[in-house]
Amino acid sequence: MQIIRAAEGETIERTADAIFEGAQVWARPLASESADFTAAVVSFAAGARTKPHRHSSDQILYVVAGIGKVGDADGEHLIAAGDMAVIPANVSHWHGAADTGSPMAHLMVVSATSVTTVDE
Repeated sequence: MQIIRAAEGETIERTADAIFEGAQVWARPLASESADFTAAVVSFAAGARTKPHRHSSDQILYVVAGIGKVGDADGEHLIAAGDMAVIPANVSHWHGAADTGSPMAHLMVVSATSVTTVDE
């Protein structure tokens, strides 16, 4: 069993990663000992979001703070603390604080073997 205390771990600025745009983004990796899952708390400053991308596994996003958006080819949806989005494998989508005027943080979970592709 792995216990990760709130005071442990490191939050890393990820703004320069090719998948992000618009404003600052930080991530705190979680579940580092899991063979099955990758998880992180990802925090988006107001105006930040991902570029359209896809994962080779399903992705779960659970909003822990703020107001954000998630979108795909069928449209976009406002999401707020307590909301969850489940994105099926290989569906192009984006998510973040976008144009809400609010920062947003979500818990992100994918398969440990999932591959992320930015759709440019």
